[in-house]
Amino acid sequence: MVWTYFGTYHRWPAFDDIDRELWERGLKFEEVVQQLCPALLRGLSPNIARLPQGSQELSLTIAGAANCSGTGSATSVFLDMVQTAAALEPAWRPAQPGEQPWLGPGDMRRQPGIDQNLLTSEVLFAAAALGQQEPCFRGGGHNSDLLEWSLTFDRGIRPFAAVRRLDDYWRVREQELGAARTEADNRPFHKRPDPVFAPVQAAWPAVPTPEVEPSEALSVTCNLHPLIAEVAAGRFGGGFYYDAVRSAFQAVEHRVANLAGANEVGEKLMGIAFGSKPDPPKITVTRSSGGSLESERNGMQFLFKGAMGALRNPRMHGPDDKDNRDEAEELLVFASFLMRRLDIEDQQRKAPASGA
Repeated sequence: MVWTYFGTYHRWPAFDDIDRELWERGLKFEEVVQQLCPALLRGLSPNIARLPQGSQELSLTIAGAANCSGTGSATSVFLDMVQTAAALEPAWRPAQPGEQPWLGPGDMRRQPGIDQNLLTSEVLFAAAALGQQEPCFRGGGHNSDLLEWSLTFDRGIRPFAAVRRLDDYWRVREQELGAARTEADNRPFHKRPDPVFAPVQAAWPAVPTPEVEPSEALSVTCNLHPLIAEVAAGRFGGGFYYDAVRSAFQAVEHRVANLAGANEVGEKLMGIAFGSKPDPPKITVTRSSGGSLESERNGMQFLFKGAMGALRNPRMHGPDDKDNRDEAEELLVFASFLMRRLDIEDQQRKAPASGA
């Protein structure tokens, strides 16, 4: 059902799309999805006691696609993309410092040994959509209206250079993700009920207290800013949490530089963009007015500076450590918050033009 939707609309379905179609067929999403596991289907927590928001995208891994009919061309071209990227990576010379290698339709059509009859726009687009969230790549971009796409990669493509078959690819994939992640991904989705707490007999008359939901049962979700989701979703989905966080704060830095018209980076850029006396700020990200305006302006400058100094810089220049999944989620939310504050400046710049 997920694959059919993608073939029709050239985009992955939202949870609501699949849930409604199953319900129309007399099926419950929770019961059907327990026949699957995260190694096949992305977009769900392993514990489906709390289902995702209706707009949450559901997508397939390459293994999920391989278990659907009519996917042979896309999975075959996906393997060609992996081999092509692995061949391009050693010779890559970035046009700008820090630019990651990337793969596009032209690279595939220039590559010898690939069946060119398979390389239609639809098949290439579908294969790239599968690749964007696979751990061999680092995400990418796409335009579903024009069937345009790109895939980024780095040295992480090297272990996949020799794969020629899907089972070979999957074996290397599991080695790269590690035993713990592989084991977790291969457990079926399940419904774990909320914990039940036995009542405690009080020695004194009970005093009425407000009911508080146990912290274990609290689940907070949010939709990331599109510019953060674009650079981080594929990396995070592939288990590359450290890289996802780094890319998110790089995206914040790049947008600040563009809005401020400055060529600096890091904390110095933030000082220029958000104003250091006597220089006025070049970017407005505040919502307050009156007496609290200056304190919010200063506070936001410190937040952006702190994000560069404490979060972006160690991941750009320090050792390639690993990020805990939960902390990576929190940092992506923080990056999303900063990006939404930059929307304020964008909206102010567009307002005079729209008024005219």
